[in-house]
Amino acid sequence: MRHLKLVSVAASFALAAGVVTTVWAQAKAEDKKVEGELVDMSCFTKGGAKGDGHAACGEKCLKSGVPAGILVDGKVMTIAANPVPLAQYAGRTIRIEGKASEEAHAIVPTKLEVKKDDKWEEVNLKEKHEK
Repeated sequence: MRHLKLVSVAASFALAAGVVTTVWAQAKAEDKKVEGELVDMSCFTKGGAKGDGHAACGEKCLKSGVPAGILVDGKVMTIAANPVPLAQYAGRTIRIEGKASEEAHAIVPTKLEVKKDDKWEEVNLKEKHEK
C-alpha cells in the first residue's frame, strides 16, 4: 500500500512538472516568420535526407503521419501541425508564420505557404477526410 501511495505522489509531481514546463514553453514562444525546406523529421534526423532526391520518400513519410519540419540554415524546427496536407510539398521551399519556441525547436503555424514558380501559394493546413 505504501508503494502505491509513493507512486501516486510521484505521478502527481510529474504531472505538475509537465504543466509548469508547458506553461514555461508557451511563455517563451514568439511570433516568427521562417522560410526553408519542408522535410520529414524521420529521414532527416536519421540521415539528413532532404532535397529533390528525397521528395518522393518525404511525401510518403508525411502522408503516413511522420512529423514535418522546416530546414532553415542547417537547423530544423518541427512543424506542430498535421503533416498529411503538407506531404505533396516535401522537398520544396515553404514559408511559415506562427508561434515559435527556440527551446523546443518547434513552430505552430498560423499561415503556411509553398513557393511555386517564384510565387507564394497558401496551403490549407486542415486535412480533408474521406469516407
